[in-house]
Amino acid sequence: MSILNWNEMASNEGLIIFCLIFAVFRIYLEIIGFDFNSLPITKALGNRSGDDRLIRFHRMGLYFSVGYIVFFAPGILFS
Repeated sequence: MSILNWNEMASNEGLIIFCLIFAVFRIYLEIIGFDFNSLPITKALGNRSGDDRLIRFHRMGLYFSVGYIVFFAPGILFS
Protein backbone atom coordinates (compact mmCIF):
# COMPACT_ATOMS: atom_id res chain seq x y z
CA MET A 1 0.00 0.00 0.00
CA SER A 2 1.33 3.43 -0.87
CA ILE A 3 0.27 6.88 0.17
CA LEU A 4 -1.07 7.47 -3.32
CA ASN A 5 -3.53 4.62 -2.94
CA TRP A 6 -5.74 6.48 -0.47
CA ASN A 7 -8.88 4.42 -1.09
CA GLU A 8 -7.45 1.49 0.85
CA MET A 9 -6.47 3.72 3.76
CA ALA A 10 -9.82 5.51 3.82
CA SER A 11 -11.74 2.24 3.85
CA ASN A 12 -10.55 1.35 7.35
CA GLU A 13 -13.65 2.64 9.11
CA GLY A 14 -12.91 0.76 12.32
CA LEU A 15 -9.69 2.68 12.89
CA ILE A 16 -11.33 5.98 12.01
CA ILE A 17 -14.17 5.35 14.48
CA PHE A 18 -11.66 4.31 17.15
CA CYS A 19 -9.71 7.55 16.67
CA LEU A 20 -12.93 9.58 16.62
CA ILE A 21 -13.88 8.15 20.01
CA PHE A 22 -10.51 9.21 21.42
CA ALA A 23 -10.86 12.68 19.87
CA VAL A 24 -14.30 13.12 21.43
CA PHE A 25 -12.92 11.92 24.77
CA ARG A 26 -10.08 14.47 24.51
CA ILE A 27 -12.56 17.28 23.92
CA TYR A 28 -14.72 16.00 26.80
CA LEU A 29 -11.72 16.20 29.13
CA GLU A 30 -11.16 19.79 28.03
CA ILE A 31 -14.82 20.69 28.63
CA ILE A 32 -14.91 19.29 32.18
CA GLY A 33 -11.71 21.16 33.00
CA PHE A 34 -9.32 18.25 33.43
CA ASP A 35 -5.89 19.44 34.53
CA PHE A 36 -3.47 17.90 32.04
CA ASN A 37 -0.54 19.25 34.05
CA SER A 38 -1.42 16.79 36.83
CA LEU A 39 -0.58 13.79 34.65
CA PRO A 40 2.62 11.98 35.75
CA ILE A 41 4.39 12.24 32.40
CA THR A 42 3.51 15.92 32.10
CA LYS A 43 4.88 16.56 35.59
CA ALA A 44 8.14 14.82 34.72
CA LEU A 45 8.49 16.75 31.46
CA GLY A 46 7.49 19.99 33.17
CA ASN A 47 10.66 19.89 35.24
CA ARG A 48 12.73 19.89 32.04
CA SER A 49 10.98 22.14 29.57
CA GLY A 50 8.70 24.41 31.56
CA ASP A 51 4.96 24.55 32.11
CA ASP A 52 4.21 27.03 29.32
CA ARG A 53 5.56 24.70 26.67
CA LEU A 54 3.51 21.78 28.00
CA ILE A 55 0.35 23.87 28.08
CA ARG A 56 0.90 24.67 24.40
CA PHE A 57 1.55 20.96 23.73
CA HIS A 58 -1.76 19.93 25.26
CA ARG A 59 -3.55 22.79 23.51
CA MET A 60 -2.21 21.50 20.19
CA GLY A 61 -3.69 18.10 21.06
CA LEU A 62 -7.05 19.80 21.44
CA TYR A 63 -6.68 21.44 18.03
CA PHE A 64 -5.77 18.10 16.44
CA SER A 65 -8.81 16.46 18.05
CA VAL A 66 -11.17 19.14 16.79
CA GLY A 67 -9.63 18.95 13.33
CA TYR A 68 -9.90 15.18 13.25
CA ILE A 69 -13.59 15.36 14.13
CA VAL A 70 -14.26 18.10 11.59
CA PHE A 71 -12.56 16.24 8.76
CA PHE A 72 -13.47 12.62 9.47
CA ALA A 73 -16.83 12.61 11.27
CA PRO A 74 -18.85 13.75 8.22
CA GLY A 75 -17.43 10.89 6.17
CA ILE A 76 -18.47 8.37 8.81
CA LEU A 77 -21.87 9.93 9.51
CA PHE A 78 -22.91 10.32 5.88
CA SER A 79 -21.48 7.09 4.45
